[in-house]
Amino acid sequence: MIARFFIGLGFALAASVANAGSTFATDDYTLPFYDPAVSLSYGVDRDPRACYQLDWTGTLWHDCNLHYGRVYDGHTGADYPMSLGSPVAAARDGAVVDLFEGYGTQQFGTYGNYVLVSHADGRRTLYYHLAQNGALVSVGQAVHAGQGIASSGCSGQCYGAHLHFEMRKSTSGSWVPVDPIFEQRYTTNPGRVPFLAAYIRESNAGTEVIERYSTVTHWVEFKNTGGRTWRNNTGVGRILLGTWNPAQHSSPFKAADWGSTWFATNVDQSAVGPDGIGRFTFGLHADVTPGSYDEDFNLLANSLRWFDYARLGSFHVPIYVITNTSQ
Repeated sequence: MIARFFIGLGFALAASVANAGSTFATDDYTLPFYDPAVSLSYGVDRDPRACYQLDWTGTLWHDCNLHYGRVYDGHTGADYPMSLGSPVAAARDGAVVDLFEGYGTQQFGTYGNYVLVSHADGRRTLYYHLAQNGALVSVGQAVHAGQGIASSGCSGQCYGAHLHFEMRKSTSGSWVPVDPIFEQRYTTNPGRVPFLAAYIRESNAGTEVIERYSTVTHWVEFKNTGGRTWRNNTGVGRILLGTWNPAQHSSPFKAADWGSTWFATNVDQSAVGPDGIGRFTFGLHADVTPGSYDEDFNLLANSLRWFDYARLGSFHVPIYVITNTSQ
């Protein structure tokens, strides 16, 4: 069952800009955060000339003004306003090659705190203006796409809390910034946050009535509204359905097909790309006193991140256990 709720127009518009990828790109990057309400304030200036500003759409300004939502002169990355301490995610699989944490969370200075990640395609991504001691990784550590790697801040040359996300490639022996939006480096265009889902339907959207000591099969479908492909392998990041409120609590309705007392099932399909529909099929076994119950479930990118439960639809299964007449 899904809890019905309404969201404000302002949020809906912001989310549509950040996440409504109608065109699929060819690369494997996703946005470096989890909140789909976060939107771009300034992108990369692709024109090196002073007071010439070329954004990802090809629009050129011959001035030195700020163009909010688009670009400002000489900007080398993409700025995303967010609250201090917001989680920052790796945009793609890679390895940490450098980091710095010497500035206070809101201390102004020349550089600021950052994490630098190298990727298999030869590019690097920089996560800048981080909180003091905000890095969750170490130099040399391998990271997975969508993994939390830091907390945001406003250190260095920062005017208002935000994340500066920068992509670089090696050109003639030097690392130069490139525009991931213009080059369509994201899995969707525009890019999306890594993990996000929307409820579609389920086998029984009402109350599951189960005889005591019996098992019923339940399934639910979610749309993949994030940027990462859902997989059901055994590795880090596979998408599974687990108990919620609290997370990973032992369920009294664990059936024989569950992976553990809290892990109900993986996504049924081997792969579900962005905008695809994933089905999760699992049993519910009633070995409890007859009566009314309610079990909450959420999606988890294994070892990486729980999905946003409210945006997923607050999925739960009302259960009514009745006396088993055959006993």
